[in-house]
Amino acid sequence: MKSGLEVSALFVCLMVLGTALVQAAEFPVIVIDDLGREILIDKQPQRLISLAPSVTENLYALGLGDKVVGVSDYSNYPPEAMEKPIIGDALHLNYEQVLMLDPDLIIGDAQVVRTFISKLDELGLPVLAISPSNVNELMEALLLLGEATGAQERAQEVVAEMKDKISYVQGIVGEIPEEDRPLVFVEIWNEPLMTCGPGSFMQELIELAGGRNLAADAPAPWVEYSSELVVERNPDIIILTWPYEDEVLARSAWQSIKAVQQRRVIAVDSEPFVRTTPRLADALLELAKILHPELF
Repeated sequence: MKSGLEVSALFVCLMVLGTALVQAAEFPVIVIDDLGREILIDKQPQRLISLAPSVTENLYALGLGDKVVGVSDYSNYPPEAMEKPIIGDALHLNYEQVLMLDPDLIIGDAQVVRTFISKLDELGLPVLAISPSNVNELMEALLLLGEATGAQERAQEVVAEMKDKISYVQGIVGEIPEEDRPLVFVEIWNEPLMTCGPGSFMQELIELAGGRNLAADAPAPWVEYSSELVVERNPDIIILTWPYEDEVLARSAWQSIKAVQQRRVIAVDSEPFVRTTPRLADALLELAKILHPELF
């Protein structure tokens, strides 16, 4: 679990990112994606395909929605993204439809891109992979997307807006001592009981919001978890990613938990907390208000 000093250091890194002035869009450009590949982009792309809901959202955040010609399934934010043709999902891709859409650039999460990269390369389609694993890397990915699409100025603005929100939260909760930070259990799913551990965006947000993750010592970012251990560790607050507060409050085995006794069992919209998009900064502010309502 990170100390207050480590969280403060993370905050400084976030603030330093993106301070350089953005140059005007110039093509051709060579970018290095998160698979370590050099991607030559001859001219500013006008037809974009997204292979992940988070990428779709990021393209819209950069003002590129009108250039998006195809998206992956579950691309539901912003709502207008749902009007775009669906070209597949994380496991299947309709290559014929992709070819018909004639993209200048295909962008996807690195894990998804690995699944399709050989075939897309064979078809001569340019592919850019991003794979942010924390808030800092998300900001870097947004700047990379801006460079690859000619939207550098807007990317810089989006990163600056994120930094402002993080700065606001840290100015309020950043100096809270470790012993005064509430212990938080995040319930991702109930049957089986699942939570978030180190390496997840949710844990990073908990720490930046002035809390401590009950499952900070879990072996993976997303894990099944023991109900008995939740009772033993006795969280101050329980965050749910699905709206079933009444079911949690009624669990007979959990009646000794402080969060249940004090009815601090709170459901949130999961997408802003787990998608690698600028809405993570909004999720951070929402979470900080949940953990420290007296400070906001």
